[in-house]
Amino acid sequence: MSVRPAIFYTIAFFILLPIYFWIQPSIKPAGALEEKQESLLKLNGIDAITVTSGAESLRFEKDKDGKFYNLVAPAGKFVPHDLMEAMASLLTSAKSVEVVAEDTTDLAQFGLDHPKSEVTIEGPGQPQPIKIAFGNENPTHTAIYAQIEGIPKVFLLGQNIEYYQSLMFQWIEGKQGKSA
Repeated sequence: MSVRPAIFYTIAFFILLPIYFWIQPSIKPAGALEEKQESLLKLNGIDAITVTSGAESLRFEKDKDGKFYNLVAPAGKFVPHDLMEAMASLLTSAKSVEVVAEDTTDLAQFGLDHPKSEVTIEGPGQPQPIKIAFGNENPTHTAIYAQIEGIPKVFLLGQNIEYYQSLMFQWIEGKQGKSA
């Protein structure tokens, strides 16, 4: 065997390597992209959340210490603190999401003409509450259509929020766990 091919391939490697990195597009890590996404609701925190589904409604607020959420309506019912905290955390950390319609007058196709549920969020420093209407699931059943009051766009939000809402109403109806 000759040493020539090995020398040739080594030289070719060192010549082509910088060219490869020069041509290669810069790829940003997923974490960097995620950090650039801005918050959907632009909340610094949440003081109170009211969830309405049909004729049922519940409201929870931060206690005086600002550490925990307490269910204030309906009176005498129970929802675990961690469930209320999970929902509040999900809403404050909601990032920019997929917009499925920029400006629509036909909300029926998304189930937003008669929303299944609504969430009203009161945050510190917010001049008025933020109201989000939730409609039907998307065709793949991975997200639900939502619209923020005053914004004509229709968004897709993950089903976690709908799941947390249903759990809260189960607790209120006494179908989940035991009352404390």
